[in-house]
Amino acid sequence: MASPPQKVSLYSSNDLKNATDDALAPYLTSLPKPYTFKQDHFTTNIKLVLGYTAVLIAGALFYADWKLGWDATKAYTGPACVSYFILNGILTYWIWAVEAGTVFSGVREGGQRLTLRSSTQKYVPEYKLKVRYSAPSTGKTWEDKEITGKFTQWFNTHGYLQHKEFQQWLNSNIDVLKTAQAELSSKEKPSERIPVLMPVTKAEEISTSATGLETASPVPASPVPASAKKSRPKKKA
Repeated sequence: MASPPQKVSLYSSNDLKNATDDALAPYLTSLPKPYTFKQDHFTTNIKLVLGYTAVLIAGALFYADWKLGWDATKAYTGPACVSYFILNGILTYWIWAVEAGTVFSGVREGGQRLTLRSSTQKYVPEYKLKVRYSAPSTGKTWEDKEITGKFTQWFNTHGYLQHKEFQQWLNSNIDVLKTAQAELSSKEKPSERIPVLMPVTKAEEISTSATGLETASPVPASPVPASAKKSRPKKKA
């Protein structure tokens, strides 16, 4: 069952940005082949591993100190604290330098990678998206630019994101999505059928009804000539 649309405060740039970021992956991973992108979770997985490892070290140290006491755990407290701060330092570096605002990273058939990094400023209702479309295996880059749009372009007055308008904004600013949308539109275009008209015979008259449908009414038979009636023999009484 699909989840109901989420209402966002139009006065919070951060909430508007987060809701917009969440709408990227469902759209980019549902494009027609061969333009569909498979999302890469490598950077997110590394961030989670670093964060959870630091939390586990802190939790294990707390539990050991609570159960065994300070004297039994003081030899492990120093190394555990150092490990915790090192992991948090690496995590901070990973978020700011490696991820650097990345909200989507995906690879399509052929190895082309699309990376999107988003940002916004407080009290400024603008959405900035850094687009990089490249082939890491060959080092070729087709797009490396920053596009900007206003949240009012895809959020209505009630705070709901309009997915169609947001996708149109993406398609008009990112070349590979523009190509994918053009191909999808050509496949969905219905074929034009030419109606075949049957010739009207002389024995039929076409009369148009009030509903616009044509009905065929037969022509009444011609009367018998008077000369034919007179030539008939009379019966004897």
